[in-house]
Amino acid sequence: MLNGKILKNGKILVHALQWYIGHSCNLTCTNCSNFNNFAISGQEKFSDFEREARRWSEKLHVNDFGIIGGEPFTNNDLDNWVHGLRDVFTCKDFRVVTNGTLLSKHADKMKAWFDRGVTVELSFHSQDHVPKAFKIIDEVLDGKYEKYTVTKNNFIKDQARHAGCYYEEAILVGDHPAFIINYKDKFMPWGVKSVDNGVYNFYESDREQAHTACWHNDCPYIYKGKMYKCGTVVGAQAFVKKYPVRQQDKDLYESYKPVDAFSNTLEEQVSALSHSVPQCVLCPINSGNVEKISLDKKKVMP
Repeated sequence: MLNGKILKNGKILVHALQWYIGHSCNLTCTNCSNFNNFAISGQEKFSDFEREARRWSEKLHVNDFGIIGGEPFTNNDLDNWVHGLRDVFTCKDFRVVTNGTLLSKHADKMKAWFDRGVTVELSFHSQDHVPKAFKIIDEVLDGKYEKYTVTKNNFIKDQARHAGCYYEEAILVGDHPAFIINYKDKFMPWGVKSVDNGVYNFYESDREQAHTACWHNDCPYIYKGKMYKCGTVVGAQAFVKKYPVRQQDKDLYESYKPVDAFSNTLEEQVSALSHSVPQCVLCPINSGNVEKISLDKKKVMP
């Protein structure tokens, strides 16, 4: 969630910030807002963007920080991302977002993450993924944890935690939420509206109506060290490079310019992210309707 207010210490207030570390995802959830159900791919290394991370941490006051993708657990450099970003972003709430299917890949690193106040956010898109994930949780925590059911949104035992996401349960080790969990098997219609004669079509919406109704209209992403309005623009720029779309749609998405951490007008540009952008016309006007996620076995290929 973006505020944009300049605090007394000179930092820009951002309630919730997502750092996107790669397009690759092992699932193909229909209506993925970042286009990760399509065959876009690529992973980033922390060392390539450490300079930008330090700069952003100097300029932003973040309350809830998230590492996201793609699927972060597919990134071989995830442990360096976690420790590297945790070194510079010292906010109370710091999480790694995952679909929960690849926990074993980095299970041996998790205790060190928890010791640094890191939470793993599990967003399950199928009940089939739950038993294996909980088996790994039991192994990582030696069965020594409390399973807590959330009764008030974004509160754990009367303490406000992780305001930037929705979760239904928490796995507590002492007072620390080692894991927070949501069960999300439905998404709102998003991304590609239709395919005609091999050409992928986006929505054609009123810019302001689409932005006002958007569920992540104030959720900035940082990708390759630069700040984007949202994850949809991040994924769409990769999508239009690979898939056949109308030329005017490709031009519109490719015309988007993210905010450079070293810009001389950083405060103005970050504050402006709370407003709509021209690319909003290619997104749907969110009516609140949701559709069951379809998990295909193969990526949607161009």
